[in-house]
Amino acid sequence: MYDRRPEHPSPVPDYTGAFLASFGVLIFMALFAIWAIWGLIMAGIVSWIADRLITIDFRRKRT
Repeated sequence: MYDRRPEHPSPVPDYTGAFLASFGVLIFMALFAIWAIWGLIMAGIVSWIADRLITIDFRRKRT
């Protein structure tokens, strides 16, 4: 018995296109998640400020 090596191994499949497509989808999802979290934080801050302004009585006269 002897070990016989193939002279020319078969080429491996090229997954570059699949990698780039999935990487693009993952980057889009990550940026969308950051945008959504940022939007929720800003909406919370703006609504808190609006709530504080609504409760202030500007018509009160100083005596």
